[in-house]
Amino acid sequence: MRGRTAFLLLAAFLSLFTVTYLSSAINMRSFITSLPYGLAFAGTALGQACQTTTLTSSVPTEGSELALATYSYCGGTLNATAYIANVNYNKQVNLYYTNAQGQSTPLSVVELGYTSSIGDDGTWELWGTTTPTYVDGITELLNLTYRAVDIGQTYVETLNLRINATGTPPPTLPSPPAPYASPRGFGNDITTWLSINAETTTAFERMFLNINPAVPGAVKGVVVAARSGPTYTQTNPDYEYNWVRDASLTMDVVQMLYSAATKTKAKTAYQDILFEYAYARATEQNDPGLQTGLGEPKMYLNNTIFTGPWGRPQNDGPATSAITLMEFANNYLANGGSIDTVKQKIYDSATYPANAPVKKDLLFVASNWTSSSFDLWEEEASDHFYTRMVQRCALVMGAAFATKMGDSSTSARLSAAATALSATLSQFWDVNRAIILYEYGPVLAGKSSYLDIAVILGVIHGYAGDGVYSYTNEEVLSTAVRIATAFIDVYPIANTTKDSAGLTLGIPIGRYPEDVYTGTGTQANGGNPWYLCTAAMAQFLYSASTEFGNAGSISVTNTSKPFFDYFAPAAKVQVGHTYSYGSQRYNQAINGLNGWGDAFMRTVKHYTPADGHLSEEFNRNTGVPEGAGDLTWSYASILTAAFARAQLRGQKAYVKNLANTGVSANKAP
Repeated sequence: MRGRTAFLLLAAFLSLFTVTYLSSAINMRSFITSLPYGLAFAGTALGQACQTTTLTSSVPTEGSELALATYSYCGGTLNATAYIANVNYNKQVNLYYTNAQGQSTPLSVVELGYTSSIGDDGTWELWGTTTPTYVDGITELLNLTYRAVDIGQTYVETLNLRINATGTPPPTLPSPPAPYASPRGFGNDITTWLSINAETTTAFERMFLNINPAVPGAVKGVVVAARSGPTYTQTNPDYEYNWVRDASLTMDVVQMLYSAATKTKAKTAYQDILFEYAYARATEQNDPGLQTGLGEPKMYLNNTIFTGPWGRPQNDGPATSAITLMEFANNYLANGGSIDTVKQKIYDSATYPANAPVKKDLLFVASNWTSSSFDLWEEEASDHFYTRMVQRCALVMGAAFATKMGDSSTSARLSAAATALSATLSQFWDVNRAIILYEYGPVLAGKSSYLDIAVILGVIHGYAGDGVYSYTNEEVLSTAVRIATAFIDVYPIANTTKDSAGLTLGIPIGRYPEDVYTGTGTQANGGNPWYLCTAAMAQFLYSASTEFGNAGSISVTNTSKPFFDYFAPAAKVQVGHTYSYGSQRYNQAINGLNGWGDAFMRTVKHYTPADGHLSEEFNRNTGVPEGAGDLTWSYASILTAAFARAQLRGQKAYVKNLANTGVSANKAP
């Protein structure tokens, strides 16, 4: 979860699919470099007749530092070699192209790697690539770039070469598999497991033990990410920090409890915690050790900035923090709270900078949403769908909230930023892969599937309730089914599809299929399912079902049909049809979504220890808990999924009854 170093990221390429093509790359490079050069020639690779074009058979003349030597697009794979001048040690060589739609995007680029030196003096090198690019397709090679990192120089060769495909026809993007089960409706076992005095109460109590934790030096308003670090029995990994994102998502659960509570003692306790959190966030904002502004990812529990090496900035934190505190403030005002108190302790950072963090966070989001930052897994700097979604939600909410605070100028600035940001969200949709991209850019961390549960978390944490990328958006639905089914062949425990009672288990969900983080380190094929990721898929299905119910109908498109084919096959929905509330197929579709929602929760239940404690992950082979112990976000995810399920079932008293149990005074570490 936390801060993997860049040199370990390449390990993620060791998936079976990629290894197959790496073997092909070796064969193809040997094939290309062993043949005499000519203008063009036909060859055979992997049993295919490949037409390879040779542009130059020798190193470039003086005055040029790079040249594309050969290229082919064979069987859906781009093969290319290039001459690169050895002007410095660290090099980045990229080949840019247009995709099947004739568009040049951040995805339509491949990186070349070093193959061999040329000649005895080593002044030139041969670089090459063999990359499957059939999903995007190729119509034209645009240019070859060579960045000499050490000397800060970039060299470009303009190509504009039309590409002819040779060899066997490229493979097509496979559809999601047929479902291995067809669960329908709600399960009594999940109703019992999530009932008060069962796992929900355990999650509630363990979450609050991590809020204002009884750790030496910890101050009010902080949230320890997990009971894992120097103070605790488990020291590896060290999560004894207050992460901005994790704390805000945890406090969002607290504000839900505050809103639902009807007993004065419980409601007051939640209120006090949230005001403490607001003060702690303001303190973080004013720390003199800030390195990247408000994008600092984490703090010590004494609320001072962690200044060691880390993936920074992480620009989702200011957005999620502002969302949580605005939701609390709106509920506080609805319960008779003073608007002056809200201005002084929550909103007005300009007048009350030591106490009120929200306006400062919102203005940071408005000024910085266009900047690349690290993702919520703290691994990659890029433009992320999750970050954009929570930033948009903060800006949309913030514009209305600033108006409520009588701050029209800030409201106008936030509204303008929200409009501009919203216009960029469509670029994350990849029509070739039928998914929303987790980030808008080339493959990073070996995530060649382009799938990441962060997209679903972005909807859960960042949907502003205005129809923009909602739970029932066709692109979101298409992405959800492809993320879920991607893990079937990744985790051996996914082969266990029923529990001891014969009830369907959902697919165990991790962060992304290529993950190599084990919970304490990295290793090939080391990534595990996460409790919070699996619970998030359940919550998503519950919320989608609720949204379909509120809409009163389900409309099926080519894009959304695979979602229903997997999660509601009994409905046999057809493209172009709309199924009204209460009709047979509508009911069958909703029953399927509800059944799969419970199936995912049943997987969480199945791999939860008898004591109800949740770690970060559970082992991909055995299901045994791994990673940080008592991860706060794991508990928060159980609660928000349970709340979504209760809302779907019309159980209005569910959250109220849990909230009224109140916060335990037990804070033993």
